[in-house]
Amino acid sequence: MEKLTVKTEDINFEETFNPDTIALDDQVVRIIGIPFFGLVIPSATGLIDMTSSSMSQIIGSYLYFVIIAWVVWEGNRYLVLKYYPVILKSTSYVEKYALFIGLNIFYTTPLSLLLLFIWRLTTNSIISNQIIFLTTAIIVVCVIFVTNVYEKVLYAKHSEAEQIRAEQLSKGKIQAELEALKNQIDPHFMFNALNSISYLIKKSPKKADEFLQNLAEVYRYILHSKEKDLTLLRDEIIFMNAYARLMSLRYEDSFKIQMHLNEHSEVEYLIPPVTLMVAVENAVKHNEVSAKNPLVLDITIREHVFILENKLVPRKIKQTSTGIGLKNLNDRFLKTIGQPISIQNKGDRFLLKIPMLKR
Repeated sequence: MEKLTVKTEDINFEETFNPDTIALDDQVVRIIGIPFFGLVIPSATGLIDMTSSSMSQIIGSYLYFVIIAWVVWEGNRYLVLKYYPVILKSTSYVEKYALFIGLNIFYTTPLSLLLLFIWRLTTNSIISNQIIFLTTAIIVVCVIFVTNVYEKVLYAKHSEAEQIRAEQLSKGKIQAELEALKNQIDPHFMFNALNSISYLIKKSPKKADEFLQNLAEVYRYILHSKEKDLTLLRDEIIFMNAYARLMSLRYEDSFKIQMHLNEHSEVEYLIPPVTLMVAVENAVKHNEVSAKNPLVLDITIREHVFILENKLVPRKIKQTSTGIGLKNLNDRFLKTIGQPISIQNKGDRFLLKIPMLKR
């Protein structure tokens, strides 16, 4: 059987980080942080002479410094969001932080110096260059601190987005593999059906015609089932009975199904579509079906498990096979239910145990 492969690069995802679309809930922090730094930094460095300045000058200066804080904060915030995806590609932790700090200094230092000198000129302040440089240095340090907090938040969001992306990729891959497994059923079913038709045409053309009529009903279900990952056990049993009629046309009284179920069970459980047909088909394929050794399939349910049991009478001449059958069924169960089917040989008895989901 050819190995099933799925190209995961065919699954597209939108870019995780975009400065226009990224959801960063920092409004409260900005509302508090911008006025805080705008008021505290000039007070700490002595930019405003509280003794010789009038109240209006003091208020005006503080408002100006809050505006400086806003321009510095918002500008750095934009740069961090815009260039974070680029910086994130850096493999070195030191290099990443060097890029962050360089970005902060490159933007904050000249802007702060320019705005502070404009303030000194417009207010005729006698504040020395030393205090302006000191204030600028403190602003840069504060910016680096705030940027570091932003980086930590962005990294957490990036990790969360990567986890979601990995889950989506895994889900997309599993779904693609499941669809590929479903598509294998068609040629597998038709291969076996054509073998039966070929046999009946030689033995009984009338039965071959009846077989073809019943085949249409069975194939209609297979096509419809492609739209579902799970279906009611009741629907599967109806379909299995239709498929059993096909087998009875070929093998007559040598093929029988004995079910020990109740109606409640039939609507209580879900299984992947076409499960029971594959199970019956597998039993027919590997066992002798003749008047001397009729194939009788016993079906029961125990503890949420569908059990198909039959006497093991291996064919002396093996049928030509596509090599799919139970392998395909097991793969589909792993991807839809998360549990494998169980195949057991107990002496001369064969048991196929199929896990089911309760509704």
